[in-house]
Amino acid sequence: MLVPFLIMFREGVEAALIVGIIASYLRQTGRTHLMKAVWLGIALATFMCLVLAIFLQATTGDFPQQEQELFAAVIALIAVVVLTCMVFWMKKAGRSIKSALHSQVEAAVQSNDKWGLTLVGMAFLQWPAKG
Repeated sequence: MLVPFLIMFREGVEAALIVGIIASYLRQTGRTHLMKAVWLGIALATFMCLVLAIFLQATTGDFPQQEQELFAAVIALIAVVVLTCMVFWMKKAGRSIKSALHSQVEAAVQSNDKWGLTLVGMAFLQWPAKG
């Protein structure tokens, strides 16, 4: 249980960093009314994680032992690939992530998106869009 906990903790810290940068920029620019969209994105991401966890628990719990181990190995390999990609992306984007997020938030605010759906997406995905 320690390894999955550490992975989830690390991902949670990264997500909090990105959402924190978005939230602080909205506050610095006097756009706190758009925080509702950010909170909606966070709530949607949390809900989707819970739904996926419940689905995986319900569908994989009846696997025979050997299939459970194979499933766990496949999921672990997928996690390794995703985390490796994140590490390389963070190495490349780490120095400019704050300014990139600020410009993307600014572009989202300047668009005709009156409900802040772009900000919802940024908080939901917690991954700055290329742009």
